[in-house]
Amino acid sequence: MAKIIALYFPQLHAIPENDKWWGEGFTDWVNVRRANPLFPEHYQPRIPASENYYDQSKEEVIKDQVSLAKQYGIYGFCHYHYWFNGKQLLEKPTNILLENKDIDIKFCLAWANETWSRRWDGQDHDILQLQTHPAEISSWSLHFDYLIKAWTDKRAITIDGKPIFLIYRPQKIQKIGEMFNYWRLRAKEFGLNDIFFIAMNQYQLPDFSILQHFNGIMLFQPFYTAYNFRKNSMPHILAKVKNKIKNAYNYIPSYIKNNLSNLKSKNKSFLTFYDYDVVWQQIIRQEIDAQLPLFEGAFVDWDNTARYRERATIFRDANPYKFETYMKQLIAKVSKKKLNEQFIFINAWNEWAESAYLEPDSRFGLQYLDALKSAISVYEQISE
Repeated sequence: MAKIIALYFPQLHAIPENDKWWGEGFTDWVNVRRANPLFPEHYQPRIPASENYYDQSKEEVIKDQVSLAKQYGIYGFCHYHYWFNGKQLLEKPTNILLENKDIDIKFCLAWANETWSRRWDGQDHDILQLQTHPAEISSWSLHFDYLIKAWTDKRAITIDGKPIFLIYRPQKIQKIGEMFNYWRLRAKEFGLNDIFFIAMNQYQLPDFSILQHFNGIMLFQPFYTAYNFRKNSMPHILAKVKNKIKNAYNYIPSYIKNNLSNLKSKNKSFLTFYDYDVVWQQIIRQEIDAQLPLFEGAFVDWDNTARYRERATIFRDANPYKFETYMKQLIAKVSKKKLNEQFIFINAWNEWAESAYLEPDSRFGLQYLDALKSAISVYEQISE
């Protein structure tokens, strides 16, 4: 029976760094609240049920989230982990979990190892927090000292007795094999046989020179499938269209060409749309030869208007009924895998600024959670 792990994002509490960069009291709720619909029928802003703009720095909030998740069949949370060579950001929810052993939920960590910039505001080169990945034992040791607290926790999600640890951008890490070997050696000092390292894949699979150091691969949805489906099915069509446009462009008067160029330079913002059904159907249908254990991903919805506004990426026509239908199919697919590969990583529990959340909102209430519970229950009955 497939186990459901929901990605858990910690951006919904204030930290001094965000106060400095974005204004006092900033959290992702600020982005969520200011979102506006960009076209007719556009579902924005996303408002949590009962306008519950909670604060993740509060222990009772974490406990309430865990209680709700378990009620609807979620096996565990995968906490995003922001580590910058000894400096940690947005760590409060994870620390609350680690410090309170009575919070009864399985969990793992996913290292979101990217540089922070102002790209939300279109300023990609304005660096806020640099990620450097120094290839030094002192740096690896410092990180290990934090990670071992999670890896030795009795609630840690394990595969074959090994605590799992996900990495968002493995290709960015220098000497990743040496780092893993160091961590594995140190882990034995704490009674662990090994660590199960999982590479998260958003677009293309990393080169085997990187993947060879990992134990498994997680498909980060919806972007792994959306990117590869578009890449594999559209290039020949796009090439034909581009050639026709180029040929036609040669016959346009020069004064019109100049006006078009001016319009293009002024209007750099644009929306990107995907069809929810098309992407989900491809998730169900695709078979990938990854040479490593492969863990399926799922997604609830996606619309990052709250962050990117007119540059948003939007998956159109999501609803709880469709989500339930596709989750049933994905659970059926995963249930045919080896037992140690029967995990599904859902994006997400609470990524409100990108409309990827299972938590109840003002439009659908608990319907997405009901849909998930229904999908899980079908296969619980079959497996009994």
